[in-house]
Amino acid sequence: MKGIFYTLLLIGMFLQPALASDTTLLSVDIRRAKLHEDIDLRQIELFSLDGQKDGQIKLTADAELNSLLTDIFSRRVDVLQDSLERSASIDHRLKVKYLAGTELMLKGLSAALKARRLEPAQTPLLMRAYEEMVAADLTGGSIEPIVARYPYFVGKMLAEEPNTVFYDNRGFTASALIIFRKFCAAYPAQVLPLMEKYHDVPFADSLIAVLARQFPNAFYDYAAAEQTRLGQLIRRSADPLVRAITTLSERNSGRLLFPFLDEIVSGRIGIGDIEQAMADSIRYFRLMVNTQTAYMDRMRMRDTPIAALELPRMMKKKADEVFINQINALHDDPDAVRFRILEPLTSQELYYLIVLGEDIIYTSSYKGVYNRMMERMNIPAGDSLLMSVRFDRFKKFIKMAAGYNRLDHFLSTMPDSNAQRLMIAFARGLDKSGGLEEAVDVADSYGSITTPSVRTLIDREIAASRDRAERMADRRSFVIYDILQTIFRSSTDSTIDVSKRLGIPPVYQVQHASLLDTGGRAVQLVFFYGDKDGKESFVNFMGLFNGKPDWAVTRTREWVEIRSVKGVKVHIFANLPLDNSKGDDPDAAAQQHLIEHLDSRGLAPSVVIHRGHSYHLKYTLEQLPASARIVILGSCGGFHNLDDVLGRCPEAHIISSKEVGTRAVNEPILRAINEDLRNGRDIKWSDMWSSLSAQFVTPDARERFDNYIPPHMNLGALFIKAYQRAMEPGGR
Repeated sequence: MKGIFYTLLLIGMFLQPALASDTTLLSVDIRRAKLHEDIDLRQIELFSLDGQKDGQIKLTADAELNSLLTDIFSRRVDVLQDSLERSASIDHRLKVKYLAGTELMLKGLSAALKARRLEPAQTPLLMRAYEEMVAADLTGGSIEPIVARYPYFVGKMLAEEPNTVFYDNRGFTASALIIFRKFCAAYPAQVLPLMEKYHDVPFADSLIAVLARQFPNAFYDYAAAEQTRLGQLIRRSADPLVRAITTLSERNSGRLLFPFLDEIVSGRIGIGDIEQAMADSIRYFRLMVNTQTAYMDRMRMRDTPIAALELPRMMKKKADEVFINQINALHDDPDAVRFRILEPLTSQELYYLIVLGEDIIYTSSYKGVYNRMMERMNIPAGDSLLMSVRFDRFKKFIKMAAGYNRLDHFLSTMPDSNAQRLMIAFARGLDKSGGLEEAVDVADSYGSITTPSVRTLIDREIAASRDRAERMADRRSFVIYDILQTIFRSSTDSTIDVSKRLGIPPVYQVQHASLLDTGGRAVQLVFFYGDKDGKESFVNFMGLFNGKPDWAVTRTREWVEIRSVKGVKVHIFANLPLDNSKGDDPDAAAQQHLIEHLDSRGLAPSVVIHRGHSYHLKYTLEQLPASARIVILGSCGGFHNLDDVLGRCPEAHIISSKEVGTRAVNEPILRAINEDLRNGRDIKWSDMWSSLSAQFVTPDARERFDNYIPPHMNLGALFIKAYQRAMEPGGR
């Protein structure tokens, strides 16, 4: 408050004290009337941010803070206007300058609050700093010490072009440097793109040395641009790391060398040694795996290598390009041919193919890699394998093993005590990472774990973590573990209403009315792909409708439209699996044209179905409409794509396959859904799954059916929905 009083005192000394704060009594020079009107409008805009036009600012739950903000941006702004207008010692030009500055400040403040770039509690600083800048500027003083004293956002909003009126102040140039330095401290990840403009700041050399260590990957790209002013600045640097990055950026093989940056700078390996390994894909991948193991040892000792994240990125790139894509492409060939490229790899190298290739590896490819990984060990012990890779990404490995029904086997290869410790570690620390991936992995895995003792271990660890978070009043951690505990219990206890308990939309059923568009139609969109499997799948799919009295089929050049002729109006659209052997990708064109056709007719699909191999799935996911309420991923590995679906369709009920999707299961599921739609019935997943289960009686058929996960048992999807709802404003 002393600072505010001092500022107002200065304003009073140079502007003459305001005789009244009621600006309605003020006689305004006609030349400045528009400026006063603009300020008043900005005040109204600011007061309306809470959705109420009551002349009050109510942006927080703190009544005292709201009252303070209202006073500052109503009375104090009015006082400033009044003082400026009444002053006999200030000429018209300066009055225009400071009134315009007031309007700019209020405009920027409203925009920042609306975009949530500024917390309401910070806003008093803005007004106080502006008053101080006006007082300093009036006396010919510098705004530099004021900019230096306040946070970055104050200087940016008040003293940075084009939103400033202090551009002619003698401290303006020095203030620009201060603002940039504060920006560097507040937003280091955004500095490099601005260095071309600020290449000549006095601290440029030390700044690029810091940026090279913080953001080596982005720094590499700028170092390669030698013709730019920043590129030239980088090349003049004497810093050892900057020089090393510059050297790599000048070589054609620089990107392949870059993951070993820390090793090169430290002298542990030479560029020539790496380039020799690069001549052979196996040797290069092996060098990366061995280096990653060494990095894991260092990070355990809190010694993080420079560019530590670049090594696994390159490992994944090579794992995908050299190994996984090849064994995926040979999925119809004999194993001796298909997996020949894996013969030289060690069990550790095969382990990394698994954990790095989650997003593209086929089910059969996973099984082939897993089997060879276990066979390559002298003693096939899972705990020894994990120790040899320093438990790097072991939670991802456990999740995938559970999803592909290999977890029980993996745990059986180690002593029971070690298996128990491993699963406790799997369920521990899920709140420590910044994201939710580990928690979702545990949720996804739980439904695939069939050993009661393993489930019990996970249940105990989740309960203990939940209780600990509750005692420590750690809301985010508590929410994570409380949701996991609830959905795990609900998976075996049908009396738990998980929807009511977690405050999410119903998961056990979908109301029929919610699946109808504004025209009372249930619209389905089915994606097919033109390979051999897709064409065969399309024939089987059409067998559900061709010649059936309840359905009428219309075929066009690129898709079919199937309409119900009895009961509720059901419209099913499926693109034709067109021949894509010529490389012109007619499937993509047909799907795009079909989506445009639906849009033009105002048809919003509520059911979306993917039919095809998992390598086609990414194209289906990219085209998912937000209107989808049921999404069926009848493909290999569809179980691992839940997060992508929910990112596009937050309320979707998802049916997915943990392993190989099969027409023998897809068709009965679709038939059951279509009959419920056509007959106007709510879709009740538990009842439907019980009925479907009775149709799969042989062990082989039963195993295939059990690999399909219905919406109410999709624990990963339930977790994501519940967490997002809980963390919303006003959530539980």
